[in-house]
Amino acid sequence: RRSTGSGWYAVEVLFLHGAGGWTDDQPIAEELRSRLRVPVAMPRFSNDEMTAAAWLGGIDTALEPLGTETVIVGHSFGASMALLRLTASPPEPLPRGMVLLATPFWGSEGWQGEYALPPGFTIPPGLPVFLHHCRDDGTVPPEHLDRYEALLPGAVIRRHETGGHQFEDRMNAVAGDVAALGS
Repeated sequence: RRSTGSGWYAVEVLFLHGAGGWTDDQPIAEELRSRLRVPVAMPRFSNDEMTAAAWLGGIDTALEPLGTETVIVGHSFGASMALLRLTASPPEPLPRGMVLLATPFWGSEGWQGEYALPPGFTIPPGLPVFLHHCRDDGTVPPEHLDRYEALLPGAVIRRHETGGHQFEDRMNAVAGDVAALGS
């Protein structure tokens, strides 16, 4: 358990970077480490293996050594892969929750690709999900968040006016949701 100054929580973060964004997403991971003062594991996924199978296997490998206090934070492609992993075959034990940033929507009403959620997918009961998106994101259109909002009625939706794709000056809100999952 760690003190936040205003209370106690125990959490560790598995951060899943965006496609080809391991270097680009380092500032997000570092800001989570700094704000939360907790371990943030950030496995590096290969740009050469952009298949759902490769990423889902990598997520499984990354989850293996982590405990029951894990919160998954995903950014962009990593967020969509986290969502796909938790709907396809939920790991045991379940993470404490997911905080997903700029999540692309794959499928008939979004981007095309093998990364779409399966028909009739469900989120494991009791798994908290927070979806953050910036209206000025020039990479993943904000309309993708609208599609998730319709499909995930239990998710907490956070729309930010500014912050772009990299959530500049918006990490306080993200860290707050991660901390809430750890309390």
